[in-house]
Order: sequence, then C-alpha cells, then structure tokens
Amino acid sequence: MSGTHNKAQLPSNPTLKEINWYKKQINWGELPPFYHLVASSIGETEGILEHGFDTAVKRLLDKRNWNLDALDGHIDVSGEIHCQNKPRIALYQVVTERGFELWAQPFAKDVTIDQYIKDNRFMEYRVWDPLTMKHLIRINQFHTFINFYFERGDKADKALILHCHKVVHKIINFLKQELNIVEVSGVSVKELYQLQEKHSQACSDEIDIARIALGENISKE
Repeated sequence: MSGTHNKAQLPSNPTLKEINWYKKQINWGELPPFYHLVASSIGETEGILEHGFDTAVKRLLDKRNWNLDALDGHIDVSGEIHCQNKPRIALYQVVTERGFELWAQPFAKDVTIDQYIKDNRFMEYRVWDPLTMKHLIRINQFHTFINFYFERGDKADKALILHCHKVVHKIINFLKQELNIVEVSGVSVKELYQLQEKHSQACSDEIDIARIALGENISKE
C-alpha cells in the first residue's frame, strides 16, 4: 500500500492552526524559534477583533472618547451614544526594526495628529494619546522572516506570510467599516513580499553572472 496519503498537506485556504500543524509535520514535530515568534505575533494580531482585552483598536472605537460636537453626535436618554459621522483616521503600514506595524493617526481639520492632545474642538477624539492609540498591530521581525523565506524557507513559511496578508487585510477592512478611514498608505504585506522577491531574483541573477565569469556551467536542465 502506498504511504503517500499519509504525507502532510496544507488545505487550499489554511488557518493559522493548520499552518502550524503542517510546519511541525515537515520539521520533526517542532516549530523553529523564528517561525514560532512570527506565528505567535500573527496569532495575537488575529485575536484583536475577537478577544475582550484592551487594545489600541478598541480605544479607537470607544465612542466615549469621541468628540460628539465635531461628529454631530449625542447621548440619548438611555445613555447610548449616537453619531452622524465617524472619526477620520489615516492608516500607515510601516516596516521598522521591530517588524511590520500598522499605525493610526487622527485628523484635526485637515492635519494628521501625532502627539498627545486633549479637548481640542477641531479633533474628533476627546483625547488622543499616541502611546496607547497609535500602534494598532505589530508582526515581530516579519520583514526579516520574508527575507529568510526567500533564502531557505519552505511551503509552511510562505503559507504563514500569505496568512499574515489576509489577517492585516481583514483588520483594515474592519476599521473601514467602523471608522472613516481617509487613507491607507505605506508598504503592505503583499508589496513587502514582492519587493523582497524582486531583490532575491536580482541577487540570484548576479550570482549566475559571476559563475559564468568563472567559467561555470549554470544550466538548470
């Protein structure tokens, strides 16, 4: 009997749990430390919209901190807050030395705010504190992980990168529904992947030319 049916395989649209399981199957039952670091960050990010603990995303959505005068809002007799408009937010996808991050900044008139401000009638939040409201998500060392994938990664690593793209996209779409997202700028996960892919191909081509110069045969047939 053939044992091929026992080989580990990934579904067409795997969950993080399924990707981790597959990684273990092709890696002697273990998750490498670097992979685990990135996968854990993605798992925490994925849970932002589900878990009850306090996050920067939930602070953005807390209507108790919205400037009701600026947003044409009011509080009804039962204490519920109603707003005709939603706070304007600019989202930035940023790569730092720590990893891939999603930042948020509010507007005052037509200017984005990146410092602590309280009770300004032109700002659409009563209080804006960058320390607790700006940094929405972080995928630790994700840019380095993409580099690693193109150097010596496997199918599970690529699946993890694609899953990260889906998670970030889902969070941005959620924010677009709940807030007035004026702009989304920076480098997306997809663009970050494509940039590194081009760089990797360029490096490979340079190596081939160097080998030709040394008289080596680089035929891939």
